[in-house]
Amino acid sequence: MEALGNTLWDAEASDKKRMVDCFRKAAYLGSAWGVCNLGICMEQGNGVEADPVQAFWLYQQAVEMGSLNAVCCLGVCYEYGIGTAPDAEKAAELYCKAAEYGSPRGQMLLAHAFHDGIGVEADAAEAVNWVRAAAYQRYGEGMHRLGVCYEYGDGVEQNWERAVHWFREAAESGVSAAMTDLGYCYEKGCGVEQSWEQAFSWYRRGAECGYPVSMSNLGLCYKRGYGVEQNWQEAVKWYEQGAQCGHLQSMNNLAYCYDYGEGVEQNEERALYWYRRGAEAGSDYCMYCLGWNYSNGEGVEQNMTEAIRWYTAAAEGGNADAMHDLGWLYDHGEGVEQDMKKAICWYERAAEQNHPAAMNSLGECYAMGRGVPRDLETAMEWYRRAAELGEAMADYNMGWHLEQAGKLSEAYAHYRKAADGNDDSAWWALGRFYENGVVVAQDGKEARRCYETGEKLGNVKCKMRLARCKLLGIGGRRAKKAGLDLCRQALELAKESSEKEDYGYEAEMNLLRRTIAENES
Repeated sequence: MEALGNTLWDAEASDKKRMVDCFRKAAYLGSAWGVCNLGICMEQGNGVEADPVQAFWLYQQAVEMGSLNAVCCLGVCYEYGIGTAPDAEKAAELYCKAAEYGSPRGQMLLAHAFHDGIGVEADAAEAVNWVRAAAYQRYGEGMHRLGVCYEYGDGVEQNWERAVHWFREAAESGVSAAMTDLGYCYEKGCGVEQSWEQAFSWYRRGAECGYPVSMSNLGLCYKRGYGVEQNWQEAVKWYEQGAQCGHLQSMNNLAYCYDYGEGVEQNEERALYWYRRGAEAGSDYCMYCLGWNYSNGEGVEQNMTEAIRWYTAAAEGGNADAMHDLGWLYDHGEGVEQDMKKAICWYERAAEQNHPAAMNSLGECYAMGRGVPRDLETAMEWYRRAAELGEAMADYNMGWHLEQAGKLSEAYAHYRKAADGNDDSAWWALGRFYENGVVVAQDGKEARRCYETGEKLGNVKCKMRLARCKLLGIGGRRAKKAGLDLCRQALELAKESSEKEDYGYEAEMNLLRRTIAENES
């Protein structure tokens, strides 16, 4: 009876009642395992209405009948308060009893108690001793956990070779999580020679065993062509399977594929669906993307209230991009009342995570005395840190302040670096240097080329300068009538531009006004 019941454990719902009936009959015939399994059904509501109190009673009966598994189950009830009042010390006592009788599950539960200090004083080394006891019995979970202990140096000295040994032992015994961890070791070359082919092989085995993390990693291998020929359709297939299992990273990846049309036809609706699924499941990345969609009206009607809600959730979940964007909205009062205290707070939290744009934004606040006392030295330090992380705008900002301080060679170097990073304002700055022969030889053609490059990137100051070049014949033939028309058009555009707060913007508008006035007669 008991064996038949076990075979029906993963059966369809229609067979669950039959499974419970088998366990009842086994229990009636005096089987401790039958009583214990009936208790598990009662606890989980598997094939029968959940009844934790009855489950607890059945575990007690099974313990009296000699079931070690019931000892473990009863301990879990005491730890989590299932069908009885929580009692950590009683839980640890039962785990110890099962462990000392040789139950590998009991040994793992006792290891968990020592590791987390549940009913006993926390002792990582003692936890490893019990994990090792389970591993030596070839208990899959124990072998895998021992590998994890060696990977992180948790209770033992870190040893990647030992970690790989136990991951392999567990993986070959069918533990899918160990397959994934072994794949990771091959991917990174930790404890073994780096091999994408081996990483791919173990990720595939884990994925085929139904492990969602392996599915996501396998999808990445197919996406990038790591250890296998690149195949976008396979990548999306495995992301989809992982996402359907509730795996957050798979949801992130699948949403991204639909958002950008990678491996599938671009589909805003499907992207939004998976961003929302991921966000509601707790993915801070999906929360951020959902907030961005609401903020920009992408795939949904623009709704700044929803944008702020999701940005805040993502930021509180640790997403640095969300922290920065939320800070920017508070800084500029977009979708929310301006609050510089909150803006600075979120910028600082993102900067603590080495978010370069947040560092640059903090620099701007200190440079302008916005929300904090004006402090150019602190501003330059934040710009420097951001620039070292590749933030082109920070190099431009450093260049501007160095230029104002008369350090023109240093300013030029930062402008050049910012332009190489495609910062549009840097092309305006470089154009001015070439137009006026500052630090570099005067070169009207090069100045014009810089302005043209910046204009293509959408910079209005470059557009004003380029119109002026055409009017005055800087770097090319003069075209007075057409040049005047371009200057007037550029000036009107500049009046409505969102770039008005940029360094030098007002001066550029005044220069263009004077140029138009001087050439209208």
